[in-house]
Amino acid sequence: MESTEFSREQHRELDSLRAVLRNTGVVLFLLSGALAFGTLFTEGSGKIVVSASIAVLTFILGILAYSASVSFRRTLALEGKDPEQLLYALKDLRLFLLWFGWIVVGLFLFSFFGAFAILLS
Repeated sequence: MESTEFSREQHRELDSLRAVLRNTGVVLFLLSGALAFGTLFTEGSGKIVVSASIAVLTFILGILAYSASVSFRRTLALEGKDPEQLLYALKDLRLFLLWFGWIVVGLFLFSFFGAFAILLS
């Protein structure tokens, strides 16, 4: 029977990834709070909607990053004895990166078309 336990180096790498995801989640939570607070002082309904939606998307990214961190923590707690838990953690990481990628593409397109509209006016 094949051993599925992690070596010391693999454990260290997974723990490092878990810490980065946790810190990313915390920073995104703080950023979403600052953006939501800044929305209170924004004038104009269009700017309020954009600021609030960016704050909500940042909060969702924070939740996804922290969730992936928790999944990797569970994987490390089991010390590789349950290979399915590693797959769940990778699935959570994939979901976070997928959302992050689509939000970056959306923000790029939003800024590109906004700049294009300003040039045409």
